[in-house]
Amino acid sequence: MMDDMLIPTLTASEVASQCVDTPTATIVGFGSLLSETSAKGTCPGLTNFRVARVRGWQRVFAHPAAIFFERGIALPATKEIASLSAELGGPDSSFVVATFEVPAADVGPLLLREEEFDFVRVPFYALDARKADDSPLGYGYMCTRSTDDEVLQTRGLHEKYRQYLEPAFGFTSIWGEQWGEDSGIRPCPVYCRHCVLATRRDGVPEEARESFLDDTRLVDRTTTLRQYLADRGAHVMASTPPASLTDRYSG
Repeated sequence: MMDDMLIPTLTASEVASQCVDTPTATIVGFGSLLSETSAKGTCPGLTNFRVARVRGWQRVFAHPAAIFFERGIALPATKEIASLSAELGGPDSSFVVATFEVPAADVGPLLLREEEFDFVRVPFYALDARKADDSPLGYGYMCTRSTDDEVLQTRGLHEKYRQYLEPAFGFTSIWGEQWGEDSGIRPCPVYCRHCVLATRRDGVPEEARESFLDDTRLVDRTTTLRQYLADRGAHVMASTPPASLTDRYSG
């Protein structure tokens, strides 16, 4: 994994400031937002939905998300608490994403909900574009790794995460070395199933479905999601959400 701090990252408010003089902003989604139906559930006013590929980044299940604890779908006993993020990878790293436009006025509120992330404006490419000299289709804002100092201290979320993580694990960290490659943190089953089902919806290209399975890694950065679902994660696709969350977590 390359050092994410080598590139400039933005907060939600900084992204909103960059979009003040534009009518729309481009969002890059890489989980359940791969489905246009799911994306419209989050961003009803979206336009120009399409799938593309980002290069030099990798998609990983590698950090705990407070929302899974809040909604009762985290499984701390087995460390099945991880959500998705993007981080810098090697020169050959890439994965399929969804890109779409949202009204610029909606960007700040939308990204503030992604409380534990930083954001990077990344180029995205046509699915069949493989050469380094291919021109990007455009640029969009993508959720990326942040730091504990930024999220827990600067954004004031330490107590929120402490109440969930300290009792179960004896520490409070989202992005620290405690969740390193040998930590054993695993995907939250209900959320992981939700993302897989989203890629199976009508209209999602096969390349996006296959990329989600083969270009998504677990925290060890070696095991693919496809491999995990066929082995230790065989239970994931049977992990249905509580009735109150069925609409939210069914792809």
